[in-house]
This record gives sequence, C-alpha cells and structure tokens, in this order.
Amino acid sequence: MGVSIPTLKRMAAEGRLESFRTPGGHLRILGESVDAVRDHPQTQPRPVRDASPVLQNRRERLEELTLEAQEHRAKRELARLRQEEQEEAERQQAEAEAREQAGAQRQAELDIERERIRRDRSKEIARRETENDLADFRRRWSEEAATLLAVQEYSWLSSGHRNEILEVLESEIEKRHPSDESRMATILTRNLKVLIEPFQRDREAQENRQQVMEQALRGLSYSATEAERVRVMVTIRDALRRLDDNADECEMRVAAQEAIQPLCQAVEKRLLDERVIEWAVFELPWSRNERDEARLRRECAEILEELSADALEDEAKEALEPTISETCREIEVRQARKQRDMQKANLIQEGIAEVTRYLWRLKQDGEISTEDYWDSALRADLQETVREELESELFGEETTREIENLVHQIIDDELS
Repeated sequence: MGVSIPTLKRMAAEGRLESFRTPGGHLRILGESVDAVRDHPQTQPRPVRDASPVLQNRRERLEELTLEAQEHRAKRELARLRQEEQEEAERQQAEAEAREQAGAQRQAELDIERERIRRDRSKEIARRETENDLADFRRRWSEEAATLLAVQEYSWLSSGHRNEILEVLESEIEKRHPSDESRMATILTRNLKVLIEPFQRDREAQENRQQVMEQALRGLSYSATEAERVRVMVTIRDALRRLDDNADECEMRVAAQEAIQPLCQAVEKRLLDERVIEWAVFELPWSRNERDEARLRRECAEILEELSADALEDEAKEALEPTISETCREIEVRQARKQRDMQKANLIQEGIAEVTRYLWRLKQDGEISTEDYWDSALRADLQETVREELESELFGEETTREIENLVHQIIDDELS
C-alpha cells in the first residue's frame, strides 16, 4: 500500500481497513480489505472483527503448545544457565586464585624493584656527590691556572697563546682527581713552565729579529719611501726565516745586510736619479715650459735606467749632458722663432699703419685726389694687400725703413 506501519495502524483503528485481533492481542488485517482499499479508496471502512470460536480454539491450542515449547526451552536454558553459572563461578575462583598469585608475585617484584631503586638512588646520590666534588676540584684548579697565567711575568703572552696554554692545563686538570689535591700546585707550575718555554724562545728570537731589522732599517736612507721600507722589511723577514733556529745575532745581521743590499742600492740609485734629473731640469733655459720639463725627465729617466747601479753622480750628469744640450737648443730655437714671429707681427702692423701715411703724402704731392684719399674701400683693399704681401715676404729681421720702402712699392704697384 506504500504507507508506514503507524499509518496502517491508524487506518485500521479508523475502520478503513478490515482487521481483527488475535487472542494474543496482535492486529491482523485481511488481504481483501487491503486490496479493496487500494483499488477503491472511497469504500466505507469496516469495523475490526473478533476471531471465530474455531479459530479461537485452534489459536489457544497453538498458544498452549507454544507455551509448553517455551517451558521446555526455558528449562533447558535454565540448566544451561546454571551450568554456565557454575563454570563462571569456577572460572572466577580460578581467576581470583591466579590474581592472588599474580598479586603476590607482583608484590615481590615491586619489593625487589623498590630495593633496586633505593640502591640506584643511593648510587646516584653518591655519584652526584662525587661528580660535584670533581667539578668543584676542576673548577678551583682551572681558576688557579688562570691566576698563575695572569701574573705580570707572563704579560707578554698574546691572547692566542694564553688560550692555548689554558686548554692544555685544563686538559691536564681533567685527568686529575680530588685525591691529587696536595700535588696540584706543583703539577700546574711544572706544566706551565714547560708550556711557556717554547713561546719564550720564540719571543727571544723575535726580539732578536726585530733588533736586527731595526738596525738594518737605520742604515736605509731617510728619503726612502714607505713602499721601499716595506719591501726592505719583507726581504729581511724572508732572509731571517731561512736561517736556522739556532742562528746567533751576528749571523742574522749578516743575512739581513746581504738581503737588503740590492734594495739599498736601488734606493740610492733612485735618489741619485732624482737629484740628477732635477739638476738637468734646472739647466734648461727660463723659457722652458711644462712639456719641455716632462720630456726631459722622461728621456733622462730612460738614460739613467741603462746606467749601472754603482754609477756615480758625475757619471750620470755626464751621460745626460747631450740630452740637456739638445733640449736647450730646441728651446732656444723655439724661443727665437717665437720672437721672430712677434717681430714679424709688429712689422706687419707698422706696414699697415704706413698705408695711411703714404696715402697722405701722395695726396700732398698730388699723386692721388682727395676723394681717393678718403675712399675707405680703397684704403681697406690696400691695407689687405699690404698685409698679404708682408706676411709672405717678411722674415721678422727687417728694419723699419725696409718695411716703409716695401709698403711704398706695394702701394705704387697697386695704384698704377
């Protein structure tokens, strides 16, 4: 019918479905009623009927048989339950006995574990006390080692050397125990001396090397540059490093002097070159310029570079004299050329000025008219012609009279 059970029960209660109840109180619905309601939903409902006497008897008998079967099943179930109950009781008793045995065993194990824990705790306490005593012992003597190393006697040690010595002393302290308390001061003092001894030897060797280096540097010229001094120091260090550790101070001085001798000669050679070059520049005429000085310095440096390292100052000057003389001649020639050019320019200006004077004289002599004299275009043409002629013909050594005659000739040629 496609409805739920509560809806079906409600339809039966309303009489829409024909139904009845069994002696046990169960609701039964007739199949015809279901078909009728499904096929004819508008049909009037029928009341619920009670069961018939025959059906009632049959059902009562069925219920009796059912009750007897249920009773037999209940007896069998009861016997089974009693058996299970007895077995359960026996099982629980066995489990209780097992639990008692397990509890006793567990208690014994707990007692043993407690005793072990107590012993371990005692051992741990003793171990901690021992460790604390050992840590306190090591801490105290580490501080004592640092105190011994901090005295004024060892103030020259670097921080790296101090750390290295302290590490060795602390390693030695780590090997000791509180039972060595009475011997620790002696042990530290002895080890400290052994450790400082190589640093002391290195310090003395370094001081000797430094003295040798300072003595060698004092022999260097005061005019040496900082770079040259650095090269000298590096050379001395390399020479001293190649010596045996047992070399005495005299051997170190000799090695240092031999090592820096070429550098000292190079410095002296440089200073000699600088003095000679300055002398060469000073020998130039006063009309020299910066380009002349730079060229002379460059050429002199090239010449001096070819000289031997032990050349004397007079020899260097003698080698530079041809170059100086040539440079002086070039400067004098250039100066003379410059003076001639200036003289030529002055002469050309004199010639241009002579144009106006000569035109005036020609007007006075009647050679030209007043209009020609005041003709500015004519005068400008004549002046330009004179300029061009003078620039091409003059050498700069002519006299004023020669210029006047030349200008007069040019003007006469132009006017004719």
